[in-house]
Amino acid sequence: MAGMAETPTQRGDGAVGRPGGGPAPPVVYVHIPKAAGTSLKAVIAGAYRGLPSLYFTPGDGRLERFAALPAASREACAVVAGHEPFGLQRVFDGTGADPAVLTVLREPVARVESLYRYIFDVPAHARHADFVSRRPTARGVIEAGDFAPFDNHQVRFLAGRGVFEKPVGAVDGGDLALAKRNLEHGVRAFGIQERMGDSLRWFSAALGWTGVSLPRLNTGRTVRSAPELTDADRVAIAEANVFDADLYGFAVSLFEERIAALDDAGGGSR
Repeated sequence: MAGMAETPTQRGDGAVGRPGGGPAPPVVYVHIPKAAGTSLKAVIAGAYRGLPSLYFTPGDGRLERFAALPAASREACAVVAGHEPFGLQRVFDGTGADPAVLTVLREPVARVESLYRYIFDVPAHARHADFVSRRPTARGVIEAGDFAPFDNHQVRFLAGRGVFEKPVGAVDGGDLALAKRNLEHGVRAFGIQERMGDSLRWFSAALGWTGVSLPRLNTGRTVRSAPELTDADRVAIAEANVFDADLYGFAVSLFEERIAALDDAGGGSR
């Protein structure tokens, strides 16, 4: 992935890009689990096709190796994307690059429901074997108090590493305020999973993407091996994610403002 940085140019199709094509990097995608990640990663991969990119999984060592590269090698990277909280953009410190941070949020109860089912269905998940053997309810997982991804995880991601690592139940109003501030002032553009069409318009306008579209994903292969969620499960999820609910409401309101401003400026075709 190492290489010398190039100067962004204007492509003939109107997209901002580097010599050889592709929009002007770098982009840093703070990927909150179960919040339209597959869709947005596919869009980003297409928009930056052919340019050096880093898509990492926590614990695989790739992010750490990238961060240790010389500045010129890091500056040449078009995309850094993975399950890492706000602050991931610091991998470009010392390069002179001004990375554009992107993320997507999702209604909190729906996000946790989706993650719960995903863990049962995907053997690669770290908790898969435990969930399959014990078959805990979502409410039971929350009551056990040992699984942070069910506990205001969107606030954790957007507030940064210090909050991300807090114990279950320790996220507070100050962390929520920090997450809101980072979302409003530290993120170049963000999406709402329930509004991905408008989200893509904003991403395109903010980053000079042209000719991009949401992929058609195969949703028919879901195994659905998890226990059915009950009303009690959903109440428990909501009660455990009150700060995420507040953040999501704030994000939707801010999103509406940004989309309205985009429309007023005539940017981003519908």
